Amino acid sequence: MKVLFIYKYEFVEPIGILSLSSYLKKEGHDVQFIDLYFCKNYLKEIKLIKPDVIAYSVTTGRHKFYLKLNNNLKKQFNFFALFGGPHCTFFPEFIKEKGVDGICRGEGELAAAEFLDKLENNQDIRHIQNIDVKINNKIFQNSLRNKISNLDSLPFVDRELTSKYASYRKAHIRYVLAGRGCPYNCTYCFNHSYNKLYAGKGEVVRKRSVNHVIEELKIVKKRWIPKRFQFIDDTFILDKKWVLNFCKQYQKEIKLPFICYARINLIDDDIIKALRNAGCITLLFAIESGNEFIRNTILKRNISEAQTLKAAKLCHKYGINIFTQNIVGLPDENIENVWETIKLNIKCRPSYAWASIFQPYPRTELCDYSIQKGYYLGEVRQIREDYFTSSIMKLKDIREIERLHHLFPVAVSYPFLIPFIKILIKLPFNKFYYLIWNSHRAYCYLFKLKMIDFSELFTKK
Repeated sequence: MKVLFIYKYEFVEPIGILSLSSYLKKEGHDVQFIDLYFCKNYLKEIKLIKPDVIAYSVTTGRHKFYLKLNNNLKKQFNFFALFGGPHCTFFPEFIKEKGVDGICRGEGELAAAEFLDKLENNQDIRHIQNIDVKINNKIFQNSLRNKISNLDSLPFVDRELTSKYASYRKAHIRYVLAGRGCPYNCTYCFNHSYNKLYAGKGEVVRKRSVNHVIEELKIVKKRWIPKRFQFIDDTFILDKKWVLNFCKQYQKEIKLPFICYARINLIDDDIIKALRNAGCITLLFAIESGNEFIRNTILKRNISEAQTLKAAKLCHKYGINIFTQNIVGLPDENIENVWETIKLNIKCRPSYAWASIFQPYPRTELCDYSIQKGYYLGEVRQIREDYFTSSIMKLKDIREIERLHHLFPVAVSYPFLIPFIKILIKLPFNKFYYLIWNSHRAYCYLFKLKMIDFSELFTKK
């Protein structure tokens, strides 16, 4: 069976698609890939490939782009349209959309392989766990299968799939997922909803063995010669014994700089010291809000300001760059609360302070809260493609909050500008502020965090 994944470049490797590709290839299927950002004539390429199935991995907001694309392709080609990703997992109503033949919810490797096998052999595809299908306008919904318990049983992700494009092939940073799952219940995140969906169907957190991860890194290092790695696990340091063991082996066998995420309340001296000795150059951790009520009651972070400052102090002690993550435009938030978040970031002295504008993603607790409080109408079509331009929330100070979002990292980096910024956010020059945000971010990514190599800016597509 020939399946084509269509994707549009978002500056990182699409690890989910690459994992699906490697498993489907192992099961004997022909997997192809088109990146719309780099492909000059994707219609011509689709015609040459002649896919039986075209697959898309979609997030809420970006689902609108892929749905429109799919409907245009349906007018010219005959194929089964299969959508997966977070939007389908948490908003299965998407199956009702015109042109959507099927959706995959949750983990896709086993489900997609079973689906392709049955489709290829003209067998019944109506009752495959994790797959909902629409046949003759009748929808067949199915339960979720158990999670994959042993992640080491999966093949390494298929980086060859994207290597046809120079920006992937010559990328100086490679992204790696060492495990799946998160045990925390932050209200804005999908993980708590995901855990409810999968209740009784396997462990919440599953980690690949250290040896398995190291083996993949060796292969990637030899094949692609990256300058650094970035581990994209939300809970990379959740298991202290695992991370200390990993750091020892990484230091001996890989010896490349790396970047990873950490949760503030798990950070201690042993972990930070081990990360630094292994080559960690930047640690990302989420502050989200400087207001204690919003952070711990509305967002359910259960992290104190003291813990946050301690984590930052340890990073500075061992010379690790700090990349903080924050959200503005939250339910019950006003402009003064955003300034509280900025002040807490300033105390942490990060190399970069990232801020997102809150989007009420469906089936999250904070989305439900936003609807109940009248901040959001509950219409998924309203949700924007990105989370750094504007908000759909009905808050008293939302226009000022949007402008302050654009100037947020500048205020953290240069606190002496705050009196001036307080004047600027009264003025409707959003595009200018957004330009400042982009320029400052590029500078920090290049020269402070080393998250982008200067030569990458000139890599041919």
